[in-house]
Amino acid sequence: MGLIEFKEWINQTEVFSDKSRMCSKLHGLTPGQRRVCRRHKDHMPAVGAGVLQGIKECQHQFEHKRWNCTVTGDETVFGPLTLIASRETAFTHAITAAGVSLSISRACRDGSLSSCGCSRASRPRHLHTDWVWGGCGDNLEYGYKFTEGFVDIRERERKVKRGSREQGRQLMNRHNNEAGRRVCFVLVSH
Repeated sequence: MGLIEFKEWINQTEVFSDKSRMCSKLHGLTPGQRRVCRRHKDHMPAVGAGVLQGIKECQHQFEHKRWNCTVTGDETVFGPLTLIASRETAFTHAITAAGVSLSISRACRDGSLSSCGCSRASRPRHLHTDWVWGGCGDNLEYGYKFTEGFVDIRERERKVKRGSREQGRQLMNRHNNEAGRRVCFVLVSH
């Protein structure tokens, strides 16, 4: 995802103000991601928080394994391991997409984003009957759609030969991003 630089700016919304040119300075973003960044600057701190949430969860899940989601300083975030098709690469795609989706959904709920608000979903069925439902849940639908547009654009805008190994990799990455978004959507909404 190439968004490790967001760590510095998660709580600094003024960095992404209307006059800021921060989107063009971020390393690792594709041209399409830069366009989305410019159009939705207020979303970028939530995107950064989601990426970090995904990284932390990845490190938690793999903490006792040989590869433990070690973060590198380059734009691949997880280093050269993610350049090969592997289970670990699949997991990193899924967990970061899930983290961004959840973070955007919660930022909508909290009123931090100008283009979305609370979810209009009814009271969750699993919510204990003694708990009062205020009607303002995570906007999972918006988080899902935004993340699909921002994260998957990296794979969609790369031109690859039809039937090639690169196309297979591109489809696999999009599939794993989708898996992360769906798991987030199912776990949080039920």
